[in-house]
Formats: sequence, C-alpha cells, structure tokens
Amino acid sequence: MIYLLGRSLQIVGLVLVPVAVAGNLAEIAHSPAALTLRQSVILSALGIALFYMGYLLQGRRS
Repeated sequence: MIYLLGRSLQIVGLVLVPVAVAGNLAEIAHSPAALTLRQSVILSALGIALFYMGYLLQGRRS
C-alpha cells in the first residue's frame, strides 16, 4: 500500500512540473489562465517535493 502511495505521489509530481512551466508560458499568449513566475516556481517546487516524498516512500518497500 505504501509502495502504491509512493508511486502515485511520483506521478503527480512528474505532472505538476510541466503544467507549471506551460502555465507560465501561457502568459506569452495572453491567456487568462496564465501563471505568474512566482506561481510557476511554487507549483514546480511542490511537484519536486511530492516526487521526492514519493521516492522516499517507494524506496522503503518491504
């Protein structure tokens, strides 16, 4: 169960980083859903943290 939770956190983390970058790049197209640089960095950091937490949980497989 912990292994599955770890893998799920890794997948969510891997998805968040490109979404943050794309959200920041949407500012170039003047999209109303664009992210500021600060929001993009925070979302990327969250994705990295979730991935790392998932890595730690997945590595403790018994």
